Amino acid sequence: MECWFVQEKPGRGGFSAAVSQEKSLMYIRTDPDDSSFMQLHPPADIDLSRVYYVTDPAASFCRAPLHPPEGSVTKPQCEINPFVPHPSTVRWATSLTESGQSPIHLQADWFSVAAQGLDGKLVFSAIMRAPSGSKEPHVILSVSSRTASVHFRLGERVMLDCGFWVDPSSPLSGAGFSVEWRYQFRGEGRLVLAYDGKNDRLADTGEPDAALDFNALHETGNASLILEEAQVRHSGTYICSVYLPNLLAQVALDLEIVGEDSDLGFGQE
Repeated sequence: MECWFVQEKPGRGGFSAAVSQEKSLMYIRTDPDDSSFMQLHPPADIDLSRVYYVTDPAASFCRAPLHPPEGSVTKPQCEINPFVPHPSTVRWATSLTESGQSPIHLQADWFSVAAQGLDGKLVFSAIMRAPSGSKEPHVILSVSSRTASVHFRLGERVMLDCGFWVDPSSPLSGAGFSVEWRYQFRGEGRLVLAYDGKNDRLADTGEPDAALDFNALHETGNASLILEEAQVRHSGTYICSVYLPNLLAQVALDLEIVGEDSDLGFGQE
C-alpha cells in the first residue's frame, strides 16, 4: 500500500518547522511469521528507509476500499506520521495513565497512519509500534468508519459508524479505553459524547439524544454514535476518538441532514 510519510523538519530560530513529504510503501501481513514479502523489491522511486513491513492481525489494512483494482488511476489517500505516545489530558481518559509511569513497551518507534478509501467507503486510522530502529511495525490500535460521508432525513434515527480494534497480544489490551465523539462545523465545535470505558462512566455533555450501544462497545469495539432524532443542527463533521493508555486514534466523518422531500440517497451504504 502506497503512502506519504510526512514529518516536521527541525525548526529554526523558534519558528514553526517546515514539513517534509516522502513516498513510502507498506507491505501488509496478518501473520507475524510470514516473511515472504521480505524478498520483494519496492519501486525504484521509493527510498528503502521508507519501506515498512506491517503486521496487521485484524486485516484492517486489507479492506477492499484501500486496494483499487490493478491499473486504477484513482488511489486511496494515505499518510504516515511519527507518533509520540503521551498521557491524555481529557478527564474521561486520565484514569488510563493515572500511575504516571512510562511503561517499557513505550520505548519503541511509533507511527500513526490515516487513510481514506475509494469513493468514501472507508476512513481509517491506526497506531503502530516498531522495535527501535526496525521497519516492521505492528498495528496496536485501529479506528475506522465505513462511510466518510452520510445523509439522513430530518427526524430519522441516525447511526454514525465507528469501530475500533486493539491488538490482544499488546500489554495495552485489557488496560481500559475511552471513547469520545465531537462535532465540528465552520470552525466551532462541541463535545457530543464521552465515555470512560475503564470506570464505566458517561460524561455529562448536555446531549441527551446521543447514545452508544454499550454491550456492542465492550464486546466488539462498536463505538457507533446514535442520534435518536435527526435535526438540522446535527449537520456537520463528527470525530470519533478512541483512547488507550498513552495512545489516541481518530476518524472524521460528515453528516448531512436533509428535508423529507429530498431525493438524495440516505442512510449508511
